[in-house]
Amino acid sequence: MWVFEHTVETAAPRAFAWRFWTDVSNWAFDSSIEWVRLDGPFAGGTKGATKSPGLAPVHWILRDVRAEEGAIVEFSLAEASLEFQWTFQEIVEGGTRITQRVTLAGPGADIFVEQAAKEFERGIPEGMRKLATLIAGAWNEAENREA
Repeated sequence: MWVFEHTVETAAPRAFAWRFWTDVSNWAFDSSIEWVRLDGPFAGGTKGATKSPGLAPVHWILRDVRAEEGAIVEFSLAEASLEFQWTFQEIVEGGTRITQRVTLAGPGADIFVEQAAKEFERGIPEGMRKLATLIAGAWNEAENREA
């Protein structure tokens, strides 16, 4: 089994960060993702797909969705499972701490670890920083509209 975890913080409140993240169209914030689609509500058991340029869509399912707290995005691989567990924690001083824990497990996991681990370890921190920045920017815009 392979596990990688990264955490970022954003000034936006947890409810706002959650709403932003659960709008899966917001997941396509860099050139490695062409589109993301969800086949129903953001709830446990709902299926979705992610399309990268030049590749076939990759299908996944939502598991353990807890409103404003977190969810698991699970990809089934040949003899392995890849899970992205997201948690959203309210920071006492204000804002939100967002953690992504990636787990690759199962009898066939070793094959995928060698292919993907370094890329995940390099790409996830940068992607999460971008996400936190986008959430903060959207929050600032929303606050300015209300002012």
